[in-house]
Amino acid sequence: MRRRDFLRASGQAGLSLALANLTGCTPSTSSGPTPGDGYGYSIGPWTGDSFVPMHKIRDGFSAPLAAPERKVKLLIIGAGLSGMGLGYLCRDMDMLILERESSAGGNAKSANYKGIEYALGSAYLVDLEKPFGDLYRELGMNLAPIPQPGESVWTPSGFVQLEKGPLAKTIERIQAEMRKIMAGPDYPTIPIQKASAKALELDDISYYDWLQKDYPDYVPQADEYCWTALGGSCKKISAYIGLSGLSELVMDIYAFPGGNAAVAKKLEAGINKAGANRIMTGQSVYKVEPVGSKVRVGFFDTHAEKPQMRCIEADKVVLACPYYFAARLLPWAPESATKVMRSLEYGSYLVVNMCFEGQVFHQGYDHWAPGNNHWADFVDADYAAGNPVKDASVITVYAPFRDAMVGRSLLLQGDGRALASKVVEDVQLRTGFPKQALKEVNLTRYGHQIFCSRRGVVRQMLELPRRHGNVFLCHSDGQACASIESALSEAYALAPKLRA
Repeated sequence: MRRRDFLRASGQAGLSLALANLTGCTPSTSSGPTPGDGYGYSIGPWTGDSFVPMHKIRDGFSAPLAAPERKVKLLIIGAGLSGMGLGYLCRDMDMLILERESSAGGNAKSANYKGIEYALGSAYLVDLEKPFGDLYRELGMNLAPIPQPGESVWTPSGFVQLEKGPLAKTIERIQAEMRKIMAGPDYPTIPIQKASAKALELDDISYYDWLQKDYPDYVPQADEYCWTALGGSCKKISAYIGLSGLSELVMDIYAFPGGNAAVAKKLEAGINKAGANRIMTGQSVYKVEPVGSKVRVGFFDTHAEKPQMRCIEADKVVLACPYYFAARLLPWAPESATKVMRSLEYGSYLVVNMCFEGQVFHQGYDHWAPGNNHWADFVDADYAAGNPVKDASVITVYAPFRDAMVGRSLLLQGDGRALASKVVEDVQLRTGFPKQALKEVNLTRYGHQIFCSRRGVVRQMLELPRRHGNVFLCHSDGQACASIESALSEAYALAPKLRA
C-alpha cells in the first residue's frame, strides 16, 4: 500500500476545505495490555512527526501570501540541530526561527520518566575536533566519555562487550587500519568539503564492498549500524560515510541525559538569552517566494483547527529542513538542483522507549543484536548519567524499517500496540527483564528523518548549489549523513556568509 493511499488532498476541494483539513487527528494508540501476555504496560501518546500538514503541502496545498506581519534580516526555517546551530551562531542578528513541531530540537528531543531524561531520537556524539568540541564547551556541556563498556553485542550466552565478543580479532584489525587512515590525509571527513580526491573515491563504492575485502565477518554488525544511522543496508551505503562512522570503534562516545537533546536545549537557551521570542514553534511553512530583493515566507499554525495564513518578510531566508521538503519550497529554483533534492532517499524508523520500575538492565550503553528483524540497537538511557536512578530505568530502542515505504505506511496507521509488541518481546527475550516491571512504552515515529547515505551521494552534495537568490540551504543532508556533526558543519559553513 502506498503512503499516498492514506492521506490524499482532494484535487477538487476549495481553499476553505483545504484549510479545514490542514490539521487532523493522529490515530489513537491502544493503552491496555493484551490479555494473558504477562505485560501490563500502557502506551503513551505518539511523539515525532506532525505529518498531516506536511502531507497536505506535499499533495498540492497552496494559498496566496498574506501581507507581511513582520520584517526581519534573517529567517531560519527549521529548529533542528542545523537550524538551532545556525541561530546560535547568528544570535546577535535580527533573526527569527520558524519550527513546524511544538518544540525545537528536530530529531534531538527528549522526555522524562521518574527523573530519567531519555532520548526520542539522536542519542550521542563522538567528534570533539574543531569546531564541535569548542562549541560544546562554550555551551557548558560535560564532555566526559561514557564509562565502559560502550557497546555490546548479543551472543547465545547473552550480551558481551563488542571488543571482547566473537568479532574481537576482526575489530582489533579494523581499529589498527582506522587509526592509520585517520592519521593520514585521506580520511573521509565531515565536512565533506575538506575531503581529498582519494577519500572521495570511497564514495564510488559501497561500504559493503570495502568491508567484504578484508572484514567480511563484520558485515552483519555494520549492517545494523547502517540501518539505524545511515538509512539503508551497507550494500547501499557509501563507503565514504561508512568509514566515517567506523571511526567510532577508535573514538570515545559522549552521551548526555536525554541524548543530543541536551545540546539542542543549550543552543535554544543561548538563542533566547540573546533576545526573547526568537523561536516560533508549531508553525508550518508552505511557501517561500522572492519579492524583489526580499523573500516572503508563508506559514500557518500546525495545530489550529482553522489555521490562518501568515507571512513574514526577510532579507535572507535559510531552509534548515530536509532537502526533499526544501525542494517543494523552491519551485522557482533551477530544476537541475531541485531534481537532485527530490531524488534523495530517506529511511523510516520507530523509537520505542521502555520505562521500568526498578533497574532491569545495566550492562553498558549501546547494545546490538545483528540479524534481529525487530530492532537494530538499544541504549540504556540512564547509563550516560553515571548515577542510575534506583527505582526506575529506561531502555531506548531504535527500530528502523528495512522497507522505508512500508514503514511510513505502518507509522501512518499508528497502531502503537502492534508496532511496540514485537520489539518489547524480543528485547525481553534477550535481556530477561521481569515482564511486570515494564510500566510504560512511549513511541516516537520518524517517517523521513534518516537520510540515506547511498553510494555516490557525497559527490552529489558537493555539486549541489546551496544558494538560490537570497535563500540558502543549511541541513545535515548537505553533508550526506544524518549526524550532529553534519548539522553543525552546515551551520558553521553558512554563518559567516550570512553575517557578511
